[in-house]
Amino acid sequence: MRHTKKGVVGDCTMTIEEFLTQLTRIFFVLLMVITLVDYLRYRDRVRRDVALVFVSLSVNIIIIIFVQATGLQLPWLLRLGAVAVLAQPYLLLRLVRYLRPVPRLLYRGAVLAMIASWVLVLIFQGEFPPPVLLLIIAYFVAIDGYTVLAFFRGGSASTGVVRHRLTYAAAGSGLLVVALFLVGVRLVLPDPSFARTILTSLIQLAAILSTLAYYLAFASPRWLRQMWQMLELKRYLEEIRSLENRTVAGMVDLLHQSVARAMDTDMIVIALWDDTAQVLEPQRTIKNVSPADFDAEGVVWQAWRDRTPIARQQRYLTGADAQVMQKLDAETLFVVPLITSDRAIGLVMVFLRFGSLFVDDDLRLLEIYAQQTVTMLENFEMVEKLHHQAEALELKVQERTKALQRSNDELRQFAYIASHDLQEPLRTVSNYLQLIESRYPDKLDDAGREFIAFAVDGAVRMKNLINALLTYSRIDSRERKITLVDCQKVVDEVQRLLEATIKEAEADITIDNMPKIRADEQLLVQLFQNLISNAIKYHGTEKPKIQVSAVRDKNFWRFSVQDNGIGIEPQYMERIFVIFQRLHLQTEYPGTGIGLAICKKVVELHGGRIWVESEAGKGTTFLFTLPATG
Repeated sequence: MRHTKKGVVGDCTMTIEEFLTQLTRIFFVLLMVITLVDYLRYRDRVRRDVALVFVSLSVNIIIIIFVQATGLQLPWLLRLGAVAVLAQPYLLLRLVRYLRPVPRLLYRGAVLAMIASWVLVLIFQGEFPPPVLLLIIAYFVAIDGYTVLAFFRGGSASTGVVRHRLTYAAAGSGLLVVALFLVGVRLVLPDPSFARTILTSLIQLAAILSTLAYYLAFASPRWLRQMWQMLELKRYLEEIRSLENRTVAGMVDLLHQSVARAMDTDMIVIALWDDTAQVLEPQRTIKNVSPADFDAEGVVWQAWRDRTPIARQQRYLTGADAQVMQKLDAETLFVVPLITSDRAIGLVMVFLRFGSLFVDDDLRLLEIYAQQTVTMLENFEMVEKLHHQAEALELKVQERTKALQRSNDELRQFAYIASHDLQEPLRTVSNYLQLIESRYPDKLDDAGREFIAFAVDGAVRMKNLINALLTYSRIDSRERKITLVDCQKVVDEVQRLLEATIKEAEADITIDNMPKIRADEQLLVQLFQNLISNAIKYHGTEKPKIQVSAVRDKNFWRFSVQDNGIGIEPQYMERIFVIFQRLHLQTEYPGTGIGLAICKKVVELHGGRIWVESEAGKGTTFLFTLPATG
């Protein structure tokens, strides 16, 4: 243990220094192990170069621990450790080359400085005099300082996980530069001094923070990277939500902008599958590049067939794939298919002029963009299909409406003809038959007079049917006047109109509280008049008892007209609402068979429905609904 001027306090200070020193060593060795294992697992150039950086920083630590533990005097081994440490700036500069080109003069200068420092190790046997040590520190500060700027710029130009990792890489290198700079400052201060003690603590603190930052940059845990990915996903979803042009073209534009921002490149090709032409049609491209320019067995079509994202560097490409990369002067290619649940609908190709330090994270970010884009494109496609279906349905509705209008016009025309042109011949037949009966009474026997009576009665019934048909057709043709109608007053008016019939049948009519609704008052009078007159007409042996009531049922009023009449058998309950359908002979219950058809028409015109509940011999209840007001 080294001693300071201040006894116990000094011992305590040295204990902290030793603790920080050991902690820093442990962190750097752990980083070396983690990055080495990662390289041995995947065996690619980027992971190899990352591992070499931390091997260079940790080998000397391991050698020192080994020498201290064994007590062996191995100066050549210590010099080897020093050589490894002196390679760190150059190895860190190699990582920068995956992001952007390093100035040739700077790169060559770093190589020469590294070699010169190795020579100095051999000359001074690892024991550098202060001036030489200051030169070596200047070499570290200059090269590592450049990497700080390079990592920071790379992070600023990226998004998602890569942005965070490059920012921490810049922080780790920056803190290492600070620690080295402080070492240089400490060299020129007198020993011992309070300032040197403070600087030593700051150096240890900066070194520890540097290892932590490097850990987050080059060995960050999966859960942390997933959290960073979720933040970028949230951002992309917010951009989708605020997208004004919610079309396929708008979504492609957003994808292009997001990928360009995330990958710091404008060399992007986005192609969508054209079912008609059976080709991948570029929606956004660079220098007219399209998937068709690549080899059928190359990386692009491999990603398309396997529905798997792929990243390749130019050196591993051949044939047409390599030619496209040369045409674009690109170093790295990312290919990410746009995949739905059952098919691939497009491709995103991203070309980088340089490499990528974190290929897996870049690829995963592109996958996130692709997945969310596909989801939105499927939604747009579904909305477009629904829009087309709605247009087709609207066209069919219009066609059917026109057909129905023609049918109604023809029906009204027929009703007009029936009411005017057909009634005249009927009147003629009836009049001449009556003339024959009055002028030639002596020439007609009882059978002849009976025949004439039958003919006249048929003509009268035909006239009644024609008038009933005209009444039915006018329900559609007349202009409806919708107002706020008091149904109590409507039923009172119906009782006034049927006063004679009610007295004759000695009918007992009970009216419950009736609501106010928006409807055509004249049509409501027809509706209640038909139902109440039917209840009186089809009574049994007992005097008619009729109850009219209404109850609220959500957005409708449910009206009912209940009687104690002869009832209706179940098989006839639908038939009775058909025009001119009668269940009884004319001699039993006179009528035209059009009343209930009119009721059905009136109810449906108001947006309701009508039905009947009955049992033969036990009365009948007609029920119908009409929209409620408020």
